[in-house]
Amino acid sequence: MKFLHHSFFFFFFFFFFLKNSTKKPKPDAQIEERSDFIKRKYELKQFSNEQTASTIMPSYVTPYSEINTPNNKHFEKQHTGVRHGLGQAFRNSWRRKECEQKSVKKMMGMVEFVGLIKVNIIRGTNLAVRDVVTSDPYVILTLGHQTMKTRVVKSTLNPVWNERLMLSIPDPVPPLRLQVYDKDTFSTDDKMGEAEIDIQPLVAAAKAFENSSISEPMQLGKWLATEDNTLVKDSIISLVDGKVKQDITLKLQNVERGHLEMELECLPLTQ
Repeated sequence: MKFLHHSFFFFFFFFFFLKNSTKKPKPDAQIEERSDFIKRKYELKQFSNEQTASTIMPSYVTPYSEINTPNNKHFEKQHTGVRHGLGQAFRNSWRRKECEQKSVKKMMGMVEFVGLIKVNIIRGTNLAVRDVVTSDPYVILTLGHQTMKTRVVKSTLNPVWNERLMLSIPDPVPPLRLQVYDKDTFSTDDKMGEAEIDIQPLVAAAKAFENSSISEPMQLGKWLATEDNTLVKDSIISLVDGKVKQDITLKLQNVERGHLEMELECLPLTQ
């Protein structure tokens, strides 16, 4: 600030000197004064320094970066606000992503399982044709977010799998979904029907008899085949050798024909 103070007075007197030295002579001025004025104006060109001085002085005396004017304060405030806003947005974005990741992990950790289900895909009967005269069928099982599939049986409409697949049963218990597909080598696999099974009665029966000492076979429940469901025949839930099982034969949906036969077994988590 001291430097600016001295600079101001220096250029003020310099400017004042230039103003007086280049002042136009009065009408009653002496001849020597007039001649000196003309010489300095046209030969020495001292008048051009006046404009230069007047344009230079403000940049030294009042540098913009040090003027405490409302506009400059507003500019600095705006600039600082922009930087602060960008930083805050970045931090918020980072925190939001961190919270989302924690939320996903928390949801995954909160999934509870009430048991296991063994699904024995036994056979398919009179399935739909998806190739020229036959199909290459396989079955996909879905329970909650879990998915498993059987092997492909080539060139048949009556495949026999006898394949056992095991899935965990989440709580709440979702339906078991089955989808049958025809395997294609050079194109998308063709759909051959689907079905859903409500496994809650099986899970309830398994929990009720998990500590049972009954050794003889026993019928625990029956799911009646009607026109309103997809059962081909009544489905029996039974206790065999201490295991709770259910035999099911289903009519495939959203397809012209086809049945699917399987056996389910539920194992509570305490076993």
